[in-house]
Amino acid sequence: MNNKKTAAAATAFTIICSALTSGLPMCGANTLSSYATDPACKDIDPLDYTYEIYPLVEPFNEYFYVRTDNPNPESFRFSDKDSPYSATSVIYNDDKFYADVEYENEDILRVNGGYIFKSYSTDGGKVTLQVQQPITRAEFNTEVYGEPDPKTTGYSPYHGMPVGTYKEYIGSGPSYYIAGYYRWTDTDVSITLPELCDDCDYLIQNYATKDSFFENMDAVQAGFSSICLYSGSFIRGEIYRSGDRDWHLTLGFHVDQSFYIYSPYSRRDNKSLLASALYPYRYDSLGFPGMMGAVSKRLSDESTYEWSSTSHAYINVTYDGTTKSYGGAGHGEGQGISEDKLVRKFSFGDNDESLTLEDARELLTTYASVEMEDDIPRDNELTWKKIYDTVGDGAWVDMGGYYTYLYQRDDKSTFSADEWGVGNSLYWGGSLGYCRDTWVDGRYIEKDFIKGASFDDHPESSVLLTEATVPVITELKQEWDSVKKGYKYTSAAVETTERKNVLFRYDKTEQVWKANIAWGEYYNTYDTFKALTENELIESKYLQMLTLTREEVEDLISNGKTNEEPAKGYIYDGYSPQGTPYVKGDCNDDGSCTIADAVLLQKWLLGTQETELANWRNVDLITDRRIDSFDLCRLRRMLVE
Repeated sequence: MNNKKTAAAATAFTIICSALTSGLPMCGANTLSSYATDPACKDIDPLDYTYEIYPLVEPFNEYFYVRTDNPNPESFRFSDKDSPYSATSVIYNDDKFYADVEYENEDILRVNGGYIFKSYSTDGGKVTLQVQQPITRAEFNTEVYGEPDPKTTGYSPYHGMPVGTYKEYIGSGPSYYIAGYYRWTDTDVSITLPELCDDCDYLIQNYATKDSFFENMDAVQAGFSSICLYSGSFIRGEIYRSGDRDWHLTLGFHVDQSFYIYSPYSRRDNKSLLASALYPYRYDSLGFPGMMGAVSKRLSDESTYEWSSTSHAYINVTYDGTTKSYGGAGHGEGQGISEDKLVRKFSFGDNDESLTLEDARELLTTYASVEMEDDIPRDNELTWKKIYDTVGDGAWVDMGGYYTYLYQRDDKSTFSADEWGVGNSLYWGGSLGYCRDTWVDGRYIEKDFIKGASFDDHPESSVLLTEATVPVITELKQEWDSVKKGYKYTSAAVETTERKNVLFRYDKTEQVWKANIAWGEYYNTYDTFKALTENELIESKYLQMLTLTREEVEDLISNGKTNEEPAKGYIYDGYSPQGTPYVKGDCNDDGSCTIADAVLLQKWLLGTQETELANWRNVDLITDRRIDSFDLCRLRRMLVE
């Protein structure tokens, strides 16, 4: 952290500019977006007002209360000329409405005595008041694009840019035209703030007190985890049904996530809470490892890191030849609450609205623990148990053009599913089995079916046999071996029984695929069968039933299905009723695809009277939710093949 600035004794600093004006003159339109940037407001001289800046959560550089009687919060900002965080560091107006703030004027988001500003990039010390100076369009374009007059116009600069546009709004809607341009210029006015830091430096300053790099990383990981929340809360809006899809199944976003159940419900008019914005440590399973990566680079430029290939929540940090894993996520969940559950309203003015880090976390913890009534309609809710009961011993599942293979892994019907969003849930594991990096029926599944995959691309992937006959140990005897100090098997009885969905995993040492059997007694394992075979207590054919060689796997995959979508299964795409059985090409719904289906589809396309498709979904073979001649051509090709 740069120690170039001296911390001040107080948190508020006042600069009295020139003559004060009384009242808050209103000009132009009556909303922040139009009023504060209206050309008529250019005549307001920011130097006619006083300014005080209060960091809201010290020592963090994120949010500030700016006390001023300037009626235009967009007419000024503060520039930090030598911040180590950014070459264009500014403190600017936060034009966002917060439900837990008492506003003096909601049109311009004015709180009692001033405005809420934010930065994220200042380190405190001396900041300079900047105001807007009108410039020409050519000057604006040169500043933004580096050329005199490009064809592109209407560019909306981000807050760190030295230029901006005056917008003239048309009526009360969002439409506007650009009425002028300005450049941010320095004034002779400056304010000295206490020393501030970002949330990364705060972690380092407070936890990285050890002697070595990885000791400091471990200490920061522990400290960060102890104060980090997963998310903040908000005022939940009205629930409504969005789109034309019902509850449906879809793929997880990340490498280590399986599937989501999406609900058809969303919320409108959610409102943010300043309480959530003020707490700097709200990091999910992407933000947490991202922060640890930033910490590692600030601790040493010689360190490197890369994202884990198996878990999106972790990074692998390498320093001086050693690699360690860091990451995770915050604790607990924020939630949508109703306004009557608010325990604090920020009123500003003469009130001290500054918070400590502990106060801010306690406030969010309070909101997260509020009991809210479930208002999501669940009459036709899709659940993991419904999917489990439908797929039975195993079936392909259509998620709307994406396919996967699901099966009952056992009969306990237990599911570990975390709900997120408005009724949506994420499947982490339990009794519903699914495939990943696995060959099924000659098709390769990453999380979903990947067309065109070859054995050479995935030579060590698992293999799921959907119909396999495997041995089961019905009797096993053993006795103590006093020489080897362990038990040895003395006899065993085996019978064969037909089982479905046997997963074979590749063993790099022996270069074979071994059955992952886990039914019956605890001793029904591959290793037990191998030991019994080596001791000549059972026939070798039983171990062979639990083993696949490379030649056998290549033969299983060479069945021509690697490019072929699964021909039958169940639909969970949100358009057809949940769990609707499908047989590709079976539009007369008789359970098979025959020439009769092609005849029926052709009649339907020609508009023959009293012709109906019993199951149109089965002949949407192009998967575009349209039935046309392209689907008929595909159906005919299927029948020929």
